[in-house]
Amino acid sequence: MLRLRYFVHKELLLLGRDLHGLLLLFVMPAVFILIMTFALQNQYANDGKVKIDYLLLNQDDGVLSQQLVQNIGLIENLRRVPNTADEDHLRAMTAADESQFLVLINEGFAQKLADGELVLQLDIAPGTRPVLVSLIKAQLKNLLGQLYLQQQLSDSSASQKPLPELEMPEMIASHFLYDVNVDASADQSRPSSVQQNVPGWLLFAMFFIAIPLSNTLISERHQGTLDRLHTMGFPYYTILFGKLIPYFFINLLQVVVMLLIGMYLVPMLGGERLMLGNSLPGLAMVAVSASLAAVSYSIFIAQIAKTTEQATILAGVCNIIMAAVGGIMVPRFIMPPVMQTLSEFSPMAWGLDGFLDIFLRNAQLVDVLAECGALLAFSFVLLLLSITLFSRRGLHNN
Repeated sequence: MLRLRYFVHKELLLLGRDLHGLLLLFVMPAVFILIMTFALQNQYANDGKVKIDYLLLNQDDGVLSQQLVQNIGLIENLRRVPNTADEDHLRAMTAADESQFLVLINEGFAQKLADGELVLQLDIAPGTRPVLVSLIKAQLKNLLGQLYLQQQLSDSSASQKPLPELEMPEMIASHFLYDVNVDASADQSRPSSVQQNVPGWLLFAMFFIAIPLSNTLISERHQGTLDRLHTMGFPYYTILFGKLIPYFFINLLQVVVMLLIGMYLVPMLGGERLMLGNSLPGLAMVAVSASLAAVSYSIFIAQIAKTTEQATILAGVCNIIMAAVGGIMVPRFIMPPVMQTLSEFSPMAWGLDGFLDIFLRNAQLVDVLAECGALLAFSFVLLLLSITLFSRRGLHNN
């Protein structure tokens, strides 16, 4: 531990001499966050042309309920997801954001419609924006109002009874008790511009640390510093961990600074304030896991690259690919299904999912263990490979 402390101290001294590079690690993501948050703010808010995916389960076999199903299918901005699963599975799919809402048509629809009883259950997915919730409910109320009027007109014509006050759609809509199951985080909903861009570009910056870390490690290798340290009895893993620890804490400092920018600077400039959710332990776990993954990846880049130029190009290209695929540059929820599946292989996507679970769905520590576990496994594999490559290179040189 004493030897490791000396290595950490050495790295901190080197970092202190490169203030410009260190500053870049904080300025770059901050600039990206501010630019992308405000540049895309209207795009995230513009839902007028968005296709809203939904699931539907009709538990009634009547003509009127079938007509409602057809009418919902005619709404231009709604897109039904074909599925024949049972109610529990459809609810689980909605809770997992595989669709934006679920419509359950209750049995005995026509009679309940006439009596003003519960006819629909509407489950809203946690990631659905409030403006979309309002749009969905308004459209469904409008369709139910039309069916209610149609039913009342038909009954009144047959019985010659006086017509009810048909020109009051608000009153008609209020006859129906909507069982709306909205997750506690639904008011946070699908990520807004600030909620998408703060964790997204934060993760990009965390993995961007591969460039300065790999450059220093490769430079020391070329200068013979690493060989001299090893001949003095320092194990390879001690040398690597001496680099991992300071950069690990720099990444954590990046997390704190970028979150503060989202919470205070963005709203000061007129944007939406970043909300951190209700689980600081969960947030800390995601940050620690992502930081360890980023530093392990950086050390691995240094082992497979022969020169600093190769390391810079390799780290930069890999970072851009992981960011593009992982939903940093283009949000995953607007990707086609094939790209969404491909994005699951990006460690940046794992980190982003963990942050969004905390920010949007009020997830707790146990809810982000899957994402954190994937990041930690990624870290362990890369560290093991790095130590193996480092030791083999040293033996070969000897």
